[in-house]
This record gives sequence, C-alpha cells and structure tokens, in this order.
Amino acid sequence: MTRHRWSLVALALALAAVTLAGPAVHAQAPVEESALPPETAQAVVALLGKGLKMPDAARYGRLRMGRAGAVCGEVDTTNRMGQHVGPRGFVADLGAGFAAIVPDGAELRNPAGLAHYAAMQRALALFAANCAA
Repeated sequence: MTRHRWSLVALALALAAVTLAGPAVHAQAPVEESALPPETAQAVVALLGKGLKMPDAARYGRLRMGRAGAVCGEVDTTNRMGQHVGPRGFVADLGAGFAAIVPDGAELRNPAGLAHYAAMQRALALFAANCAA
C-alpha cells in the first residue's frame, strides 16, 4: 500500500512539473535577417502567412528586394508534427498581393489542381525574374 501511494505522489509531481513548465515552444522573432524596412518585412510576413497552415511558427530570413521589385527571402515552416523542415526560398509581390514558397519537384509533379499549378508556375517565374542567381 505504501509503494502504491508513493507511485501516485511521484506521478502527481511529474504531472505538476509538466503543467507548470508549459509548452516547449519558444517564441521566435518573425524575421531573423532582413535588408528591408521593418514595415515592408512585416507586410511580406503577413502576406506569405495567409497561405501557411501555422504562420506563427514560421521563421523568416534573408529578406531582400529582388531585381524586378518583388521581395525574395527564405522561410522555415513546420510539418504536421510541428517540426521545422528547413528553409525554403519564397517570393512576394506586394503590389499584386501575391506570395508563394518556391515549389520543389514533387510539388510540381503532383499539383492539387489547375489553379494550384498556375500559382506554382507564377511563383517560379517571379522567383526567376527577381531572386535566382
């Protein structure tokens, strides 16, 4: 009986410690590195965030103006498990209200539909005109 009671006390203490510690998520600055004015960077973050499943968890970096007037940069988004997947390039045209992550080969081979494919092609063309070396 005493051993059972100590087990319950240990379990209660462990649960209390986890509850008081809170989530293991640390707040990140939305933009880590930017060559843009702060208001432009925030507008880009808001525009690109509209298309993300978890925009608050995204990390942005290397924001800069592109050659043809669009904004180029990198974004590190999370997967379904909440883990960051690594930075990917993105392009944003604030005047047109368009922002997209540059699609990779698997995404291009398996578009969700015709409109999705057209948006990916637009992102690739905008990225090539502004950001590609």
